[in-house]
Amino acid sequence: MYVSTYSGLGQATMLHGSFADTLGKALPPAGKKFMDEVRKRPQDFKKLLLTVTFHPNPLDSKIVVQIKPAFVDMMLMNDLQAVDFLNPLRRIRDAFKKRDARFKQQIEAELQLRNEMIKVTGALGPQKLKPFLVDVLFPATAEFPEIDEWKLCRLGRNFAQMRLPRELAQRIINSEASEAHLTTLGRFLRRYAEVLQTKDPFFKSLVEEERKNRQLKQEQEKKQQLEEEQKKKPPRRRRP
Repeated sequence: MYVSTYSGLGQATMLHGSFADTLGKALPPAGKKFMDEVRKRPQDFKKLLLTVTFHPNPLDSKIVVQIKPAFVDMMLMNDLQAVDFLNPLRRIRDAFKKRDARFKQQIEAELQLRNEMIKVTGALGPQKLKPFLVDVLFPATAEFPEIDEWKLCRLGRNFAQMRLPRELAQRIINSEASEAHLTTLGRFLRRYAEVLQTKDPFFKSLVEEERKNRQLKQEQEKKQQLEEEQKKKPPRRRRP
């Protein structure tokens, strides 16, 4: 299912994962043990289940990264894919939603909150969004180290606090799916900026100027690094 977002920006999926997910490969014992814990006590893992539901890239969320090293080891050793971990969690979520009315209501409320967030943001228009749209176009690099999804979440949070109505921003930040919503907001702003570049020559020139400045800074830092490395090298001895 889809919900309308901003004209020209496409659509946002309602939920990530559903009953249609494939079963995937069998998990190794450690993975099965973790899934059994979540299955037995899903109420204690609500943040994780909401993240899997609403985050555009759950494996890069901070809550999953906390347990990700163990997942990565299992994936490498057992030739597993991301869906082999996400799909069992989605099935646990679906089963929990079926038997727990409060959790079902929470998912519906979080979905409404996310849709309201996107609708209100899109309605602000380019002039109010522009100050936040240049930085969001540039993914994290070695010079600006940060997981890209974390950067989008951070920029989404900054935007929510400075531009969204206070009551709406507070509901987003206080939500148990806050990281997922703010990352989605960051992605929406990035897509908005990509579309705006094709329609607004002045904004496009701002982006190009920022790109040149970043490239120049990168070149200067590399040059400085090489000079410092040269200084550390011992001087060559002269032959007698």
